[in-house]
Amino acid sequence: MVCHPSPDIAHFSNKTQAFGVIAGDGELPFLLAEDVQLQAPERHIVFVPVTKAAAELAQQNLPAEISIFPCSVGQIKKITQIFHQHQVTEIAIIGKVHKSVLLKPLHLDSIALRILARTRNRGDQAILSGVMAHFEAEGILIIPQSRYLVDSIPKAGLLTKRKPTTAEWKDIKYGLEIARSIADLDIGQTVVLKDRIILSVEATEGTDQTIRRAGNLASKGMTVVKTAATHHDFRIDTPTIGCHTLEAMRAAEASVLAVEAERVLLIHPQELAQLADQYRISIVVVDPQEVVDS
Repeated sequence: MVCHPSPDIAHFSNKTQAFGVIAGDGELPFLLAEDVQLQAPERHIVFVPVTKAAAELAQQNLPAEISIFPCSVGQIKKITQIFHQHQVTEIAIIGKVHKSVLLKPLHLDSIALRILARTRNRGDQAILSGVMAHFEAEGILIIPQSRYLVDSIPKAGLLTKRKPTTAEWKDIKYGLEIARSIADLDIGQTVVLKDRIILSVEATEGTDQTIRRAGNLASKGMTVVKTAATHHDFRIDTPTIGCHTLEAMRAAEASVLAVEAERVLLIHPQELAQLADQYRISIVVVDPQEVVDS
């Protein structure tokens, strides 16, 4: 896998050009489109939902001035044509798409199949790097999601009233090491542990199911740790936490959520903190280097 460095903001094209969003599931694509409208109201947004749920939400919630073109995730050629027709010069790829679609080759066009054939593995970063290379070869620049969602990417600090205990800090420190290792292997970004025993490791199922699996193995008091790979490319995927993650933690009786500072996105961070206080869950945003050195 080749991870390309994120381009400097100064290299982005004219803000009057159309802006494209390839949207998977979840709230993030809509938050990003809203931010684009606020920061650059003169830009025409071309919104391409690639899941059924995203398409339904787009039709229900997006304003009329945003153009919506539902596609399947494997219709890379069609998506490219849409962007060219509307003179889209920059896009964001954002939202959850389940990798089970890769097991259904009839849903993939010739470009998508070629991208898969060229990837060394089928991890998220490897696949999305191939997709990104295709669009950039077509003259379409992929921007990092953090260009717009600045308020959702927190710096180091405690977000909640409850503080982690000494034992939980030991779990956070160990969990960061393991989470970084699996992220570097392009397997997942989350681990759940208790007393430095790894209970579950994220794969294709996602963060919430990883937490639920751990809940079947241990009693209350687990720590959830989410991070990004060492050379993570934030143009194509930003690790994300939402309220649904806290609901999964509450059901599993987990007590701590630790995320890497400035590299994990929190959807509505203030609401998350309030909900965590209600559930007696600690949310701590950590600088891994500071934790390792402590």
